[in-house]
Amino acid sequence: MRKTTFILTAIFSLPTFAQEVLLKEVEVKGKRETFKESLEIREVRESFAKDVGEALSKIEGLHKFRKGGIANDVIIRAFQRDNLNVIIDDSEVHAACPNRMDPPAFHVDFSEVEKIEVIKGPFDIRHQGSLGGLVNIITKKPDFGFRFKLNLSLGSFDFRNISPVISYRDDRFYGLAGYSYKYSKPYKDGDGKRITEYANYKPQYINSKAFEINTYWTKFGLRPLENHHLDIAYTRQDARHVIYPALMMDADYDKTDRFNLAYRIDKISDLISSLSFQLYYTKVDHWMDDRFRKFMTNPSGPYSMATDAQTKTFGGRLEAQIKDFALGFEAYRRNWDATNYMWDQMSGMYMRQFVIPDADIANFGVYGEYRKSFNPKLRLVAGLRLDTTKSEVDSSKANTDLYYAFHNTRSTSKTDTYPSGNLQLFYNLTPEIELFTGLGYGVRVPDQQERYFALNRVMMCMQQNSPFCAWVGNPNLKPSKNLELDLGVKHQTPKSLTKATVFVSYVWDYITLHRKDPVNPPNDWPQNSQAMTYANVDARFWGFELSSNYNVWKNLFLFGGVSYTEGRKDTKPSLNIKDKDVAEVPPLKGRLGLRYDTGLWFAEAELVASATQNKIDSDVNETKTSGYGIVNLKAGISYRNFTLNAGVENLFDKKYYEHFSYVRNPFSTGVKVPEPGRSFYVSASYQF
Repeated sequence: MRKTTFILTAIFSLPTFAQEVLLKEVEVKGKRETFKESLEIREVRESFAKDVGEALSKIEGLHKFRKGGIANDVIIRAFQRDNLNVIIDDSEVHAACPNRMDPPAFHVDFSEVEKIEVIKGPFDIRHQGSLGGLVNIITKKPDFGFRFKLNLSLGSFDFRNISPVISYRDDRFYGLAGYSYKYSKPYKDGDGKRITEYANYKPQYINSKAFEINTYWTKFGLRPLENHHLDIAYTRQDARHVIYPALMMDADYDKTDRFNLAYRIDKISDLISSLSFQLYYTKVDHWMDDRFRKFMTNPSGPYSMATDAQTKTFGGRLEAQIKDFALGFEAYRRNWDATNYMWDQMSGMYMRQFVIPDADIANFGVYGEYRKSFNPKLRLVAGLRLDTTKSEVDSSKANTDLYYAFHNTRSTSKTDTYPSGNLQLFYNLTPEIELFTGLGYGVRVPDQQERYFALNRVMMCMQQNSPFCAWVGNPNLKPSKNLELDLGVKHQTPKSLTKATVFVSYVWDYITLHRKDPVNPPNDWPQNSQAMTYANVDARFWGFELSSNYNVWKNLFLFGGVSYTEGRKDTKPSLNIKDKDVAEVPPLKGRLGLRYDTGLWFAEAELVASATQNKIDSDVNETKTSGYGIVNLKAGISYRNFTLNAGVENLFDKKYYEHFSYVRNPFSTGVKVPEPGRSFYVSASYQF
């Protein structure tokens, strides 16, 4: 206890930056979760990040998937899409676009966010499907009294963001209301070329808006009785004219509604310390088309192809804390419906296809978690979960002919029941050194696109003499199951924090893309026709992460980190799966920085470097990505209620690509999207 008190006293004598870095891992017996990391909103506001996916890429082992100027997908190690759970205040939010134009992390604005928690690996037991990890975006609650805060950001490429927030809180009630406006033109890369110049945009749209987003949100809390807490939140996001050069289409609009209600009762009895209930509803309405692009055909309307897509998710949970046990029940229903329209030159009509045919996933799960400190040195966390998940589609919309042609089935529903769980141990070898290990087993069911997507492109493949005449889901897919072992060590003193983790992951029935020959070839299709579809293969992943922060002298801090992941999969030559490399695995990446921080003002320089990635999946035409190194600078000042930050990213204006800068979706252009060139930004906030 005296050692902990000494560490806390030393930390609180440091500037704000050092406090936040070191307090993230300060030991509070029975409370700290080593497998959970967090990113504070202060760190986000100091950067030029446009969304959560971009902001999280500063954490070792996390990366982003870029398709345009915003809406970056989150990647943990080599896991992405539905291999991860990305949630907002414990509520499910899902993309409507089959191309992931609108990943879950896109549907929240920074003005709402307090912090972002990350769990790497299958060590989350409270949410179904956390196969490769969890990202939980936690929204704000206000300080006491009446408050007003205004954030303003300006940057290169005509970027602007304004977000006022007003709030009030007393002992019984709180309320917040906020608004955010975000706008930018297409950015330029290190060669001074706009990203729209890499795709087939019409000349008048080369320098048009890259995105324009309005977000409105409100949140209320009430204590109707002592130890009772009610929270109600609603957010409306309206994104317009969002361009994606990596894809064949752009988003005309993307409208999101999020509603969340939570009720918690504390100190119920000596046995039950708390009981909580949550109910949530989210809806995304998305339209994309190619009206800004050059057409290969001569359509009668404003576009040659378009997709109208919606998702709706309704769910909730009930959880009780009974001494050292947490027991809970979770249920949700996720609906996904997408219709594609494509101009057919021969018929002179738009051909309609139900590419995701009103598909539902309904899940019911029960879970329990046990946390126990056996002595001052040893702590254990153990969790177990059981889920039943039913997937089904509207059989009147489903193109079962495509399922039959390539997978010899006309199935439109499937039910999966499966357990998951984890065991985590933490041992204090010395007051400064902690050892930790975790063994986790996570499962996730295939999503609606992977099982039931159906896009017939036979007319296009005949016109273009291409062998790929369809993109089709696989109703026979099995759930993916990840068994992972993590080993780590943490060394912490009043002036430093170092953490290292190694992991090994074996995934049974990992879902991968591949080119497939038809099993039952349609009579009117060309010879040697193929489809892009999905298959289960066994895969293995391994790698490490290392991060360190050190108070060199007084107000001078040295920080850095490095991460690496490697992935291999089994081959199945009969399915044209011949390459052992798993697609989209991040290369070796590191960062090193120096920061001078007095608490009143700071200045920071950072080097970010990535190795070449040549371990690529040739089966899906993945290509090598060259390594790079960039320098970022930033500085800031805080005085009373005013904060000002400014910086430049990619100081030497280098042209480079991250490894995740390509897409294999049905409407991919095959274009790699480079990262931004030299970018200046300034942000200011004032509050009272």
